[in-house]
Amino acid sequence: MKTNWKKSLIILILSAALLILPSATFHAIAEEAGALSPGAIGYHLTDSIKVEVKSILNEQTAEGTRLAAVIRLYNEGARLDRVPDYEIRVKSEEGMIYILRPSAANAKNIQPKATVELSYMIMVDRFDTFSLSEISWHEVDEYVYPKQEKQILTIPVSSMEWKGQNGVLADPAANKKWAELFTLPILSASIEFLPVSLVQQTTPQGVSTIVGLLARNKSNSDQLIPDFHFDGKTSKKVYIGKRLDQETDALKPGEQRYLYFSIPIGNMSELKSLNIVSQEEFTADDKTKTKFSIGRLTINLPSGSSTLSYLNQLMPYEWNKPIRFDPLNKLIQPGVDISMVDLRMHESSGGGFKAAVAKFKLQNRSNNPLPVPRFQAVLMNSSGSKFTGTIQHTDVETLIPNVSYILYYSFILPNTETGSSLAMEILDGETFAPINVSIAAFKTQVREETSEKTNAFYPFRVNLNNWKLGYNYMQGNYTYNVILDLDISLQEEAVVDQSFSKLKVEVVDSKGKIMGTKAFSFTGDNRLVSGTQAFSFSLDRQEFSLSLRVYESIDTPFGEAKRLIQTLK
Repeated sequence: MKTNWKKSLIILILSAALLILPSATFHAIAEEAGALSPGAIGYHLTDSIKVEVKSILNEQTAEGTRLAAVIRLYNEGARLDRVPDYEIRVKSEEGMIYILRPSAANAKNIQPKATVELSYMIMVDRFDTFSLSEISWHEVDEYVYPKQEKQILTIPVSSMEWKGQNGVLADPAANKKWAELFTLPILSASIEFLPVSLVQQTTPQGVSTIVGLLARNKSNSDQLIPDFHFDGKTSKKVYIGKRLDQETDALKPGEQRYLYFSIPIGNMSELKSLNIVSQEEFTADDKTKTKFSIGRLTINLPSGSSTLSYLNQLMPYEWNKPIRFDPLNKLIQPGVDISMVDLRMHESSGGGFKAAVAKFKLQNRSNNPLPVPRFQAVLMNSSGSKFTGTIQHTDVETLIPNVSYILYYSFILPNTETGSSLAMEILDGETFAPINVSIAAFKTQVREETSEKTNAFYPFRVNLNNWKLGYNYMQGNYTYNVILDLDISLQEEAVVDQSFSKLKVEVVDSKGKIMGTKAFSFTGDNRLVSGTQAFSFSLDRQEFSLSLRVYESIDTPFGEAKRLIQTLK
């Protein structure tokens, strides 16, 4: 039987050091994904009680070797049953036998059709490396002489033994590749997991690697997501991770949900594998609690990947078409369409950088006002360098029904960047703050400049019909008057705010030196309108060879950036 997952649009831009992609389709063979370990095979301890080995620990510590086991008992009967008073033993491969002590918190009885978990542990004064082969239950009568013993049950455990942080799971079914579907039968056989993202991000706690899983409830009933985390393993060290999202609601049948985990390792490329780890607990007679971790599954990571290969897998974006977002994202409401309408390259006024400027159109298709989604945007070039966009300053909080709102993001780039092969990633920085989650990505490039200039200030259509330059001379000064004849119109029902880009004109001499300049806003009381616009500037000399340059100008965190639209003589 095959389980078909609903295909989610989640394409991720990862660091240049390691690029890992989700599988193209969410298909997996259920029998493989849900393979049971030997300890999960049904064994009967009594006629009415089934037993399952959940965890086996064989961990070396500074005090010796910690041996522990967690056992599940299920009462198949119709009445309350007592937990059998059996002695629990583990046996090493060389034949050594160790008796485990029961936790003081262990249950004494089992309700009908119910399951209990029992914990057992012992510290052994032994510092060499050895392995466990089996666990067994023994009925011991100490009130006769000689003491009588009867072996009740033995279960092999070598394939599920965990030897601590540096341990390796022997069970082949517990070793997976990246982007391979898996279940955790011991924790929850009804939930399937798919690794979808591995990214390096800066958080308030420092640089961390963020692991993303997509969980799906394949059963017909509500299921709680089990408590576990990821540990990251390099060739030299293990880094203990933690789960970031705190959503505890059960998954409905067929429901999917993203889970995110943080691993405090700054260089993601050093990671060789990821261990899924859950915690167990043992209570001593003096009520002292000892927590210990058990590895459940290992995900082996590929050694690396090509940025160019990743870019080639992205779909090219079609201008002014709604961006396809991950259907599970919680940032972009269903009634909102977001399109990228322009991507142009600007030059800094001082020449120290370039700025790619992406204009996005946000449209509310519903009949009610909706909040403006505060998404983030990142550009990646063909060499894997990533550039975070800065949104224009805006006070707009609400999208008006059936009216488009245009805003821009600026990306500071090195002067060597051509913008010919780029990937645009849209991020959600709110739902799982402080981490950013990819909700869309596509291939794009900076638009080439053409002779058609009327659309250069989208959403405004600007046509410069004519311009004139005159001057007056008075008391040694030349006052130049610049007159512009413009046609200004909106291409569609759209709004912009005060911080939107401006039309800037510069009068320059034959050597390119700026003689006079003026910036015109498309909004506000003094906004640019059709008709005649004029400005003046003064010089102490007469200039005979002046020309007019028309720019689109924006503000960036590093100063003004402008794009030359046309030069008029």
